[in-house]
This record gives sequence, structure tokens and C-alpha cells, in this order.
Amino acid sequence: MSPCILPLLYPGDFILAAKGEDQFEVYLGRLRSPSGSRRAVGFFERVNRGAKAKGRRATYSRSFGGSVGSSVKAMTFHRRVIVKASIKKMTGQGYAAFRKHLDYIQRDGTDERGDRAKTYGRGVEEHELEAPEHDRKEIVKSFAARCKDDRHHFRIVVSPEDGQKLQNLTDYTRDLVARMESDLDTKLDWVAANHYDTGQPHTHLIIRGVRDDGTDLVIPKKYISYTLRQRAQDLVQEELGPVNQKEGRVRLARSVDARGATDLDASLQDRIEDGKLDMSKPVAPGRVWHRQLQVRRLRTLAAMGLAESQGSGRWKIDRSFVTTLRDIGARAEMIKAVHRSLSKSGHEPGLITERNRFDPNRNNGLSVTGIVRHFGRPDDTREGGFVIVQSLHGAPVFAKVSQDEIFETLREGQVVTFQPHAKGARKIDHSIADFAKSHDGVYSEVRHVTDGSSISPAYAQAHVRRLEALRRDKLVVRRPDGSWHIPKDYLVRAENYEADHALRRPTSVTRDSTQTLSQMERARGVTWLDKRLVEFGAEGIDDKDMANSLTRRRTALQKMGIELGEEGRLPKSALTKLREIDLRAASKSFQETYGKPYTALGKERNVEGVYHQSIERPSGKFAVIERAKDFTLVPWRPIMERRLGKSIAGRVSAGGISWDVTKQRGLSR
Repeated sequence: MSPCILPLLYPGDFILAAKGEDQFEVYLGRLRSPSGSRRAVGFFERVNRGAKAKGRRATYSRSFGGSVGSSVKAMTFHRRVIVKASIKKMTGQGYAAFRKHLDYIQRDGTDERGDRAKTYGRGVEEHELEAPEHDRKEIVKSFAARCKDDRHHFRIVVSPEDGQKLQNLTDYTRDLVARMESDLDTKLDWVAANHYDTGQPHTHLIIRGVRDDGTDLVIPKKYISYTLRQRAQDLVQEELGPVNQKEGRVRLARSVDARGATDLDASLQDRIEDGKLDMSKPVAPGRVWHRQLQVRRLRTLAAMGLAESQGSGRWKIDRSFVTTLRDIGARAEMIKAVHRSLSKSGHEPGLITERNRFDPNRNNGLSVTGIVRHFGRPDDTREGGFVIVQSLHGAPVFAKVSQDEIFETLREGQVVTFQPHAKGARKIDHSIADFAKSHDGVYSEVRHVTDGSSISPAYAQAHVRRLEALRRDKLVVRRPDGSWHIPKDYLVRAENYEADHALRRPTSVTRDSTQTLSQMERARGVTWLDKRLVEFGAEGIDDKDMANSLTRRRTALQKMGIELGEEGRLPKSALTKLREIDLRAASKSFQETYGKPYTALGKERNVEGVYHQSIERPSGKFAVIERAKDFTLVPWRPIMERRLGKSIAGRVSAGGISWDVTKQRGLSR
């Protein structure tokens, strides 16, 4: 076979040079087009171009490295990219959270020089001429205004493992969006900002939930969870080329002493049999180096108490050790992030240690209520955030939480409660077990609906979804006819399933008030401080700031003509009076809007009308219900959003209002 030399495509490209009889050596040059275009010319694309110029087809192996003629397939290493994507609705507090997120990605101290991050993208650049003096802040505000009436938007964080090596992270993001547009067959309205404030450069990408024809943009779940990451990885590999054996082996070697889960741990987990590992078996030629790294990793795990050597290359190890490592790594990273965030904000982080962490899985766990002192994200590429509160006993407590609507709209000074995870099997598990017990250990969705138990098909379907989740962990078996075999120890299995999954769930947070302490002190409505005074008076408060707020609140209540009882307690009837004061103040603006008087709900047993909007008040969140001759304000519930702008009916009882969201009616008469 004669040597084949591919021609240069342009100066600075690469050459496939003859080496021996049939080997080639690759010389990489500049990978972005010298024409000035932003498009990356891919590594494999260049190989194909050169081969086509000589009239032959280019071929390449998926495995890089290994000796010629070796029967052992070399390990394959990839250019990894972390992609974190989420879909956020714009209803309720969604738009406020969206604006807050836009501010977050533009915050100071995040660009390469430690300055404010610069936004770019179609949502910015196509509107630069519309803003006075090209004010980038005004342009981003106009982007936010365009998004206000959208049903949803997408938030994506892209973090290439080799981001430091990329020639231009902005151009890389543009290329990624271009491929998304090609895949989704639509232009995207988007803004992005690059962050360099962590060890790994990453990009925050916000995409409107609207196609270029004005319809809702729907991205398939599979595309978000798999294809998008693959596109991002392909772009890095096209620019930097494949990971060679030397580079890949060095990466693995650096993870030997890691305190969290690694690729080496995953390879060990695959070899576990009955809680044991046998590392004495022969290893394939060319893989000795990998076995040596595995053994070194086992020694590290033994020092951490997660493995035990039994001699002669045999080890005892728990199959769930990877989960334990993930938890250890996550906790360590969380504490580091808390200290880093506190230091940047000027707070004193000295007291924040593992002892201050709220663990929702502790036995006999109790909830913790406190004032929000600080909150943030440990890493933009990972799910979840953290919240630090000053408890009622004056101690700082922090917890890992999900980035839900509460977190997105949180403010320092608000009062929140950390909740422990529920223990044991769920209520629906008891329903499944009870049905199976009276039906020979079998659960049937059809029989559950038709055997006279008066349950709805939707409720029966919820049972099936629960069983499907358990089936994925091989805890139950689905029979060929679609029914389910329920084992006698089903409730024990369900309880263990919940306990295992609880280890990976963040702490649940409830917000006791949207107002801060200083706002609650002077509010003309029911506040968390008032409820505290009703239940406990001034007792049980060791935190100085909280105690002072209670004192100032009592003074404000007396000025409003509300008398306190013995030991500083507030009569329960005072809450009703405060709520009435609040709602009458809120109703004044709506009387002019609707041209109708406000009528308190009072002792009415039924309420019916058109649900127009929701409002936040010191006493809570309320819905505006317009009726034929007047309007009223009622406590808001999430289910009401399905009837926004339409007729809604509800029945009042001691437990609240039960809403019927299916009826189609006009204004009540």
C-alpha cells in the first residue's frame, strides 16, 4: 500500500503524513476558519474533505490509541459536556422568577476579568438599534417584556469539561444554538451569558418558548435529556479533536484520591458480585494500567471506610458505595459553596460547618423555622441551591433545596421552614396493599374501578404510575394481562424504596411569609409574627432580631387598636380583624377597575364568578372573583389557574373552599 498524503486545505490546517507503511500521524492546526467566520470546521469534517479531494472515502476508528494489529480494543474517551436544562412556566410568580434569573446571569464578578457578565444572542443583538445608545440593559429588559406573555421558557447551562481550551466560548454557544435551530426547524429568540466565576467556564442560555411562527416551542424530552448534550459534545470534539489515550489515562489517574464518585468507581461497581470484588483475575493485555488505577482507588476507599481488603486481591465492598460517595462529595461541595458565597457577600462564614446542615432524613427529624440570611447556588451546572437561616434559637442552619418557585423568588429577611422527609410507605401504597390483600395478591386497574369501590379512573391510574416506578427497581412484577403481582411484603419494599430515594432528595422548604421581618412589623394585615403571637406569645424566641421584631409588632398592633392578651399573646379573633383591614385596603383599587363594590365573603356557603387575577397581600395570596353586582377576594389556590379569566365556582366549608374548575358559567346573578 502506497502512502497517502492529503492536501492542505489552507495554511494552518492539518496534514496526514506517511509514517511507515500504513500508519498516519495527525498534526492539528487552527480549527476555526481563517476567513473570519465564526463557524468551527470540524476535525472529522476536515478528514472527510481531504479524502474526498483524492477520490476516496475517509474512515476512522471510534477508539483512539492502542497498538497497530493489537486484538485488544483501546478504551474510548470522550469530550464531556455537562448540560443542565429546565422548562419554567411564566404563570403565577414565574415572570418575577424569570426577571430575577436574567439579573442573575448578568451579575457582577462573573466574566473573565471579574466584571459584569455580558449578554449576547439573537434576543440582544437583533434589537441593539432599538435601544438608546445601545444600552445592553435596556435591550435585555425588552427581551424580558417580549417573554412576559409566553407560556414558558427554557433555561440551559452548558459547561464543557475542556471549556478552557475552546478558542471562544461565545462562538461555541452560537454554533450550539444553530444546531438546535436546525434540529427544531425554527429560529430561536435567545440570550446567553458566559460565567468564569467557578473552576469550570460555563454558559447560561435562556430561550423563549415561542417558535418563529408565533406558536409555542415544544422541545421533546428525549432531545433535552440526550440529543442536546450529544450536540454539545460533538462541537467540542470537532474543535479539539478526540481525547487521546495519554490524556484520558491522566484524567482517570487524577481521580484516584477523589472524595466523590468517579468513573473508576463506576467501573468497580460493574464488577461487584455478592458484595465482593476479585481483582486477582487475569487482565487483558493493554489494560494493566487500568487495573492498577482500580486497585489504587480501592485503597483510597478502604481509607474512607467504604471497602475492606481480604487479601490475595479480593475486596469486600457495599454495592451502594457509589451513592455514598456522591453524598459525601455533594455535602463537601455544598459547604465549600456556602463559604465561598458568604465571603463574596461580606458575611462571616466561620460558624458554617457540617454540624449546621439540616438533614431531612435524620430519625425523629423536626422542622426548623428561621429568618433567611443568605441563599445561593453551589454550582450553576448542578441541580439545587442552598438557603441559610437564623433559627428561632439564634443558630445558623443551612440546607440544600430545589430551585423551585420559592427559591427563585426568595428574599433575605423572609421566614421559611425546613421540613424533614416523610417516613414510611405512601398513602397510595396502603391502598394498593389493601386491594391486593382482598384479591389474591393481585392489583388490577380495571377491577379497582369497576368492583364498586367508587374510585375514579384517574385515581386508579395513579396507582399504576406508582407501581411502574417500583417496577423499575424490580420491586413488583407486571403480569401479561396488565395486572400486577403484589408481594406480601409490599409495604416494607415501598418503605425501603422511599428511604433510598429520600437520600437523594433535597430539603423541602415552605415559605411562612412573602414579607420580610421589617415589612411584617408595620403591615396592616395578618403576618407570620401575628400567628406566632397567637400561638406562643413572645416565648420560645432566643434570636435577638426576631425578639425585637415581635416587640415592634406588638407596638404597631396597639396603634391599630388591637389589644393584646395576657403574657403578650394575641387573641385569635384579632387575625380575622387584621385580615378584614387588609382586604378592604386591597379592594379600593379594584372598585374603580370593575365599577362595582367590594363584598366580603362573610358566611356565604357558595362563591361563584369570574376569576380575573391573583394578588399578594400581607395576609397571603388572594384571588379576585368578579360577580354580577359586586366582587370579592378569596384565598388563592393553584388549581384556580386553570380557570383564569373564566367562570369558577366553589363551596365554602370549615376546611376552606372546594373549587369546581370544570364548570362553564357566566357571571352569577
